[in-house]
Amino acid sequence: MAGIPNNQATIRARREKLWTLLTKGMKTNEIARDLNINSSTVSRDIKFLTAQSQNYLNDLARETLPFMYQTSIGGIQEVLKEAWRIYQSDNESINWFQRLAALKLAKECNKSIFNLVDEGPSVMYLKRLQERVAQIENR
Repeated sequence: MAGIPNNQATIRARREKLWTLLTKGMKTNEIARDLNINSSTVSRDIKFLTAQSQNYLNDLARETLPFMYQTSIGGIQEVLKEAWRIYQSDNESINWFQRLAALKLAKECNKSIFNLVDEGPSVMYLKRLQERVAQIENR
């Protein structure tokens, strides 16, 4: 502990080791003993890593959410087309139970598309508001 410089590379290396030990299920006091540091340092590092993970997830959601909405709607539309193809098929091996199931699936697809379109702008707006609040809090 004494004599070890607290530079960024040392801190980063310690946090990487700490992360590995956390994933192995070790407790704070066990990690502190294993890394020869105080439990309070372990707690601070865990808080840092937690915040870093949250920021990563927020960035990932902000970057990928519009794409995920678009691809989800596209996938649901493909399922919807197939449901209507089954329902309207002249194939005599498709019985009325299967046709009704296709209609039910078409209804569910339309409902899912509506929900995605309805909620998408709200989710995106909420994300932007959260980012603005975070910026204000960090000033």
